Amino acid sequence: MEAIYHYLPWLIWHLGVFVLGACVGSLLNVVIGRLPAEKSILWPSSRCLNCLVPIRTRDNLPILAWFILRGRCRTCGQHFSSRYMWIELLTALAFLGLFHLEMYRNVHDIPAIRADTWAIQVGAIPLSLWFYFIPHAVLMSFLIAASVCDLDGKVIPLTITIPGTIVGLVFSTLLPWPWPNPVEIAGQIPAGKPWFLLEVAGRIPPGYHLWPVWGPLPEWLPPGSPQLGFVTGLTGAVVGSGMMRVVRFTFGKGLGVEAMGLGDADLMMMAGAFLGWQIVVLGFFLGAVVALVLMIPALIRGFSGTLPFGPGLSLGAMLTWFAWPSIGPQLQPFLFDEVSMILLALILTFGMFFFSLLLRRRHSEDR
Repeated sequence: MEAIYHYLPWLIWHLGVFVLGACVGSLLNVVIGRLPAEKSILWPSSRCLNCLVPIRTRDNLPILAWFILRGRCRTCGQHFSSRYMWIELLTALAFLGLFHLEMYRNVHDIPAIRADTWAIQVGAIPLSLWFYFIPHAVLMSFLIAASVCDLDGKVIPLTITIPGTIVGLVFSTLLPWPWPNPVEIAGQIPAGKPWFLLEVAGRIPPGYHLWPVWGPLPEWLPPGSPQLGFVTGLTGAVVGSGMMRVVRFTFGKGLGVEAMGLGDADLMMMAGAFLGWQIVVLGFFLGAVVALVLMIPALIRGFSGTLPFGPGLSLGAMLTWFAWPSIGPQLQPFLFDEVSMILLALILTFGMFFFSLLLRRRHSEDR
């Protein structure tokens, strides 16, 4: 019994977050089904697509409804896809995993979370820490919706990415680095030292933004200031969008066809508004490499449409976010050195161009 009481707060919070994620997944099903067709997500209410009878509240329970109804409309008996249930389950599990890793495992070793470990264990999670978890859950929801839309119709609607970018900028402005830590914690970084020096590597205290936009911070961007948060999010959005547009242009010139859609640039713009530019830059390489490897056979066979990179890019951004404690300090000397960043960008751009030329030549020889 003592063990049950000990883990009861843990069970209650995890169950609550799972249910919250399932409810958000139900909303995402509406977003995914309507926004690509430019329909309102508010009206009309959810209804059977065959008999058009509105779905009752008891038949609209996330995950459970599909099993209760055995995948059929209660009124006309028309079968409906299990995909609705899978999206709800995916979102619920994504919320659950994010909550557990950020709050209970403190995967990024946030000092403010570490200081409130006892309160979290007994279930008294401070309100400030909920505002650390909620923005990342919101981003994950936007990424799931955009990825499924991309898989369905190879389009990522602006009605997802533009609101997502605005929401990301608002969160970034309100939660500037090093929040939720006290501003004084920024003092643990050696004053006046360039952040590309090895002696500074690994000494940036992570917050809602794992890193600020640049360092050392200029006087007009002091730690904890709204302008620092806004510039960090804005730079992430600009870099995410600009990087993908350069990649799209480079591959398009090399392949002779448009191999990527503009929706991918908008997706990375949205992710950058939440996470900052460093995460989306590395997240692009992690996500795009996987997506490209999977799509190379299609390109060789003469694929002429746009590639659904959205799921790979979304996964790459989130995996980079969680892996940052391992890869961030190792790459810090390069990511805060202007010369290294410019040289790397040029090398990668020309490398992608020649790679796309090779694919184009291979395709021409096979024809």
